[in-house]
Amino acid sequence: MNVYLREGGDQLPTDVILKWVGRSDLTPIPRSLEFTVKLIDGVQEKLKVGASVWAGRENLRYEIVKSDRAQPLGQVQGKNQQQAMKVTALLHRCASIARPLNSAVILTGTTLGAIYRACGAFMPVTSDFAVPRFTCFKGHQPSYPLAQALQEEGAALVLRNGSITAMRLTDMAKQAPLADIGQVDSSAKIESEFLQLQDIPSFYSVNDSAAIVLGQMGQTRRVEFMARADERQLRNASCVLVRSKTVDSNICQQYQAGDVLRVAGENLVIITAAHAFENLEGAQESRSRLWLGKLINAQ
Repeated sequence: MNVYLREGGDQLPTDVILKWVGRSDLTPIPRSLEFTVKLIDGVQEKLKVGASVWAGRENLRYEIVKSDRAQPLGQVQGKNQQQAMKVTALLHRCASIARPLNSAVILTGTTLGAIYRACGAFMPVTSDFAVPRFTCFKGHQPSYPLAQALQEEGAALVLRNGSITAMRLTDMAKQAPLADIGQVDSSAKIESEFLQLQDIPSFYSVNDSAAIVLGQMGQTRRVEFMARADERQLRNASCVLVRSKTVDSNICQQYQAGDVLRVAGENLVIITAAHAFENLEGAQESRSRLWLGKLINAQ
């Protein structure tokens, strides 16, 4: 539960940090951080909105986007009542894409990495791919159209070794599992074809000749229109990772979103990984929760 106020130094004392949660996601902002601190020794001044902190196993830089000071804890230290403050931070090099744009970004015939930079992120994207068109108007957060562009390509962003990789979901699901976490499946599990038929639509579009272009239409499921999309994009948009299992475990920060684990003989992709530390009256408790899913290709 390390939190540094500058790279490589000025670590917040561990007894000041009440709780620490680092999250890894398959989203345009692949890392986020939440932690709760005691407001002593000028800590509040050091953790203002806009300030940077470094944290986690990878010691990444995060930008504070929210602080929430709670009511007094009912404890007195010296002459002052103790208070706590919850801090939320986003991966620094990607935080800008969560903010509304000052001016529209409209690009054609470009790459995902170029779109990422145009929207304010300054982290390079490896294994890049072409995006026919991208539009995000002034006052809108680019994270949403970026997620749509990834969906149309059947891909997700994975952060590994400090750099972002655009990975096809089909390639992600084919990775060798990093670990086998049990022959007996005791995880929390969700299974519902009823919900999948409603939540994962089939898509259709219209081409330049005004002819209907269809994506995956094999099953009777919800249908949505996608403007100016070809058949490949329509098919990709219906190929998604569906969360099916949730696993609680001892702390395992080595597993992050995009990794594959084997659960009771089935290979599953980590969609979200949350790693937490908590101080409980002097004792430290650590744990991880992994949200796992499998690739569903709507037929």
